[in-house]
Amino acid sequence: MDAVKTLILICTIIVTAVHAWITGARMRRRIKRTLGIRVKNEMELTSLKTWMAVENEDEKNRGGRLG
Repeated sequence: MDAVKTLILICTIIVTAVHAWITGARMRRRIKRTLGIRVKNEMELTSLKTWMAVENEDEKNRGGRLG
């Protein structure tokens, strides 16, 4: 039974790591596309200030607020 639990744990860790990598790449691509800047570090990637700038730029590109 311990082998099965270990295998499930390893598979879960691998799937989570791949998902986190894909999500990070998508976030970096969105920032690059919207703001035209390259993300320098993880702090900038998760910064609320950066994401507010992305949202503001998206709103400008769409012609104002949609809400």
